[in-house]
Amino acid sequence: MNDIKNINLGGHPFAIDMNAYFALEDYLIAIEKHFAHSSGNKEIVEDIESRIAEIFRERQKPLEVVVLTDVQEAIAVMGTPEEFGGETEHDEFYDDIPKTEWVFGKKMMRDEEDSIIGGVCSGLSAYLGVEDPIWVRLGMAFLILGMGVGFGLYIILWIVMPAAESPSDRLAMRGDEINVENISKEMERGMETFTDSMNKFGEKVTEFGEKFSKKG
Repeated sequence: MNDIKNINLGGHPFAIDMNAYFALEDYLIAIEKHFAHSSGNKEIVEDIESRIAEIFRERQKPLEVVVLTDVQEAIAVMGTPEEFGGETEHDEFYDDIPKTEWVFGKKMMRDEEDSIIGGVCSGLSAYLGVEDPIWVRLGMAFLILGMGVGFGLYIILWIVMPAAESPSDRLAMRGDEINVENISKEMERGMETFTDSMNKFGEKVTEFGEKFSKKG
C-alpha cells in the first residue's frame, strides 16, 4: 500500500496516496507555469484547484483516500496540459487520460458584473437562458408596479442567491463547461470588463471636472 499524505486543496482537506499526490502536483505545476504571466494568474490557479477539489468531493465517500484514478478523472474533466498549451516533465502520464465531461449543473447566482441593483435579474437571465437581461428586468418591474409582489420577491432572491464571484461561478451560472480553458477565458473577459468600467469611470470624472472648472 502506498504512503498517504494529507493535503489542503481548494480549502478542503484530503488524504491522498503518494502516486496520486505526485500526479496532482505535476498537473498543478504545469498550470502554474502556463498562467505565470497571465493577468489574475493566482485567481485562475485557485479556481482550478477549487474545481478539482469539487470533483474529488463529488466522486468520493467520506474518509476515502484520493487515488491515481481520481486524479486522472479530474484531469480528464479539466483538460490535459497539452489541451490548454501547458508543459509538463511527465508527458507520458497524460497519454492514457480518458476524454470525458463533468456536468457541474447550472447554478442560480447573482451576476454583479451586469447589475443595476444587486444582479438578481441578470443572474436569473443567465440561469433561464434569456440572452438579454432587460426582459427579466421588465418582468420584475411589472411584478413590482403591477402586482405589488415583486419587491419582496426580489429581496428574497437577493438573499438566497449567492453572488457569482469567481470565473467558474460565472461559468456555472450560465451552464457552461467548467475546465481550464474556459476558466482562463472567463478570467480574461472579467479583466476586460473591469478595465472598460474603469475607463468609463475615468471619462465621467474627467467630464465632471471639466464642467466644474467651467462653472468656476
